[in-house]
Amino acid sequence: MNLRDMTLDPPWLANFYDPALFDASAGDADSANTIAWYREQLRGPARQVLDIGCGTGRLALPLLEDGHRVHGVDISEAMLGYLAAKAGALAPQVRARLSWAHGSVLDEPLRETFDALVAADDFVTHFDRDQLQRFMAIAHAALRPGGQLLTDMRERAAARLAAAAAPFPKPMQSHGLSGGIASEQGQLHVAMMGWEEYDPESRWLVSHQLYSFIDSQGREARRDWKTIRQRNHSNAELVEAAQRAGFAVERIIGRDLDGVPGEQGGFFQLVRP
Repeated sequence: MNLRDMTLDPPWLANFYDPALFDASAGDADSANTIAWYREQLRGPARQVLDIGCGTGRLALPLLEDGHRVHGVDISEAMLGYLAAKAGALAPQVRARLSWAHGSVLDEPLRETFDALVAADDFVTHFDRDQLQRFMAIAHAALRPGGQLLTDMRERAAARLAAAAAPFPKPMQSHGLSGGIASEQGQLHVAMMGWEEYDPESRWLVSHQLYSFIDSQGREARRDWKTIRQRNHSNAELVEAAQRAGFAVERIIGRDLDGVPGEQGGFFQLVRP
């Protein structure tokens, strides 16, 4: 497989994310740190926030708790279905501050401006370099003067990328969700096995993941095969795209919320002057 030639077909990408697994923090997402950082940057007066790639509302709902008005955009109807179900349980005065739309921010024109844009959980790695530049331009145009674009990328260790770039046989990755997820078949435990491929020159990372859903009797109720391609943008590439779009870099920190960021990964606070 040529990693550079894999297409980022929106339906394929939209179907990668399982909302139940996403809410259970499957994979290597450091969810608590991520949500805490975004909330801290928006602490203070209520703002109008655009949550790009809002998913199931994992960030949008905490921002509502903090008093903000949030509009979410996502290409996955399944993820938005989970968000709609959660919205139905909100108090009416809180629900009135939440809206969402199905679509891609690259394709759907934004008809209003915002005080802040958030693109969380490694969102920008779904873009190639041209798309990243387009995204930055769209984000800049959608912000009011003084508004912030907040985003993050996961740090991927050199050893992990070297293993992904090596020929087969490759080391297998595995993890499980012992708490399980709710489903139509009842509570299911989940085990994942997978491997990765990486092209250091193009910086494309492809993850192949096999999810096994186990019922209370120890039987496999379902098996899902998922593949996703992400570009491992360097921090310099992200900053360059942001500055070319007109952003000023306010702050970049490491994933642990204290450390100095390395060559790739961290939290990014960008401001439209």
